Amino acid sequence: MKKTIIIKNSSTKIDISSQYLVIKTVSQENIIGYRHIKELFINKLIDISMANCLKLAKKFDLYFINQHGKILAKVLSYEKV
Repeated sequence: MKKTIIIKNSSTKIDISSQYLVIKTVSQENIIGYRHIKELFINKLIDISMANCLKLAKKFDLYFINQHGKILAKVLSYEKV
């Protein structure tokens, strides 16, 4: 079952691998396989390159949000365009 992932904390670090996404906070580290992600909501203040955004957009929809959860921008998955 695919899930929606929301990352609101601006101090979160994201590492991108070929098969999974590593989400690191001060207190924990989560590893999520791409096949389990339906869409990803990321705080606009999280440091992520445009190349990595496009890599993620190949696999699922990517949204940028502010600290209140309001959607500011979206990058649709290539399959949906």
